[in-house]
Amino acid sequence: MHHWIPDIAQLIFEFVYDPIRTEEDREGRATVVGLARTCRAFQDPALDVLWAQLHSLDALVLCSGGKRDSNNNLIWDRPLYDADWRILAQYGKRVRALTISPQSDTLDISTMQLLSCFPVPGPILPNLTKLNWLSDREDFFPFLRRFCGPSLTTLSLSPISWSVRKCAAIASLAPSCPLLKEFTCVNAEDSSMQAISEAVVGWNRLQVLQVGPLDEHALTHAGSLQTLQDLRFSILDLRSPVLEFCSSSAAMKISIPSPSSFYAFIQNIHFSTQRLHLFCERYDGMFPELFFSRLKGCFRNPVELLELGLVKTIHHNRSIILSSIMLRPLVSFKGLNYLNLADLCTSHIDDTFLEEMAVSCPNLHDLYLGDKGRWLIAPRATFDGVVSLLKHCHQLSSLGIFFSATFKSDFTDMLQADAINLNIRNFSVGASPISDPMDVTVVLSSLIPNAIRIDHCAQGSAELRDMEERWDTVNTWFKSFVSARKHSWEQGWLEGKAGVGKSAIA
Repeated sequence: MHHWIPDIAQLIFEFVYDPIRTEEDREGRATVVGLARTCRAFQDPALDVLWAQLHSLDALVLCSGGKRDSNNNLIWDRPLYDADWRILAQYGKRVRALTISPQSDTLDISTMQLLSCFPVPGPILPNLTKLNWLSDREDFFPFLRRFCGPSLTTLSLSPISWSVRKCAAIASLAPSCPLLKEFTCVNAEDSSMQAISEAVVGWNRLQVLQVGPLDEHALTHAGSLQTLQDLRFSILDLRSPVLEFCSSSAAMKISIPSPSSFYAFIQNIHFSTQRLHLFCERYDGMFPELFFSRLKGCFRNPVELLELGLVKTIHHNRSIILSSIMLRPLVSFKGLNYLNLADLCTSHIDDTFLEEMAVSCPNLHDLYLGDKGRWLIAPRATFDGVVSLLKHCHQLSSLGIFFSATFKSDFTDMLQADAINLNIRNFSVGASPISDPMDVTVVLSSLIPNAIRIDHCAQGSAELRDMEERWDTVNTWFKSFVSARKHSWEQGWLEGKAGVGKSAIA
């Protein structure tokens, strides 16, 4: 038999029955099972595909003499003999991904205890590369380490509550799987910080780290990893550790208690990241006036920052209003292509600031300024500021902005050829006040003709109901105006072409 046949057969089987599937494919599985029985050359590659990904331990228990009891629990009702362990090892070595789901109650604890008596040294599944341990069962956690081996590169944990046994199991993980590249435990809380931090400092090849709070030692270690591509953590207190995050390619996501606590936290921190996203859990009644100024000081080279976002995970607080002066440090981030301040009230930013930002950050693709809130405070920005953004940021594809959609003079002043943007598909105005829907539709259909629709806040207060109706009117007319303008342009082009032809003949 040619040595390529098993490899080719495996590729065919993976095409028929994708081992990294997200949904069960019974038809594909049956096809591969049938092919496995065709000849010996097909058997091994077919079994590799069938066992590559397991969503429970059921198959391993059943293939080695286990059964379901009267309560539907999987058990071994007799001792496992050498032949059983051999079968278990034969199939276990083929498993590459395993999920212990939250619905793992059908697995009896005695079964897990017996499984952990696997007579071969090392992990039960020696070639396991991905483990999703999503069960919160405390009696299972002590067995976690038996599934973590040198081949493991991805580990996800999702405990709902924390205990001493769970923390002890996690703290001692690093020696078992030293080559781990991805670790996720986003539901971690204060009581688990020390355990997770101890595990994190033992991994030196991490590419993805998504956790809750970490201590200073673990943050220092994570910040020093050049392999890191995605870092997510939360901060708890107001201490300002001295930290250096060296990996420029890492996307950083930080959950912060409030803007003022983050302001204190970053006092002695330096970022080299190109992507920084902050998730604010609450407001403590104030937004530091120098927040963005201090954030700018955290970057040795602000030009390298490509993405910046500050998202609130709470209800809007209308008492906090960002002004042009507070946001002016943002113009130093000249390389920005993504800026998300949609959740913040930007009523006090003006057209001068918008023009300055547009000139300083011409590479913006996505820009969101205050378009998520139902603000009742009149915005200072007008159509002039929007036109400045369209003029200078030619790559804009998504724009959300809180502005005054009114005209102090003739609206045709806004219809400038160099402000037309054919890339914008998403345009959001939030709770922007609007005067005449007809004039606004004329302007927007000219400047952003390829927009899918004009998004705005809905189901707001009584004060905003009139605004909602007017923006609904704009949406109703928008496509018709775009089509009419396109038809008029095409008709004019044809007439002009015909006129040129007649002149040439004459």
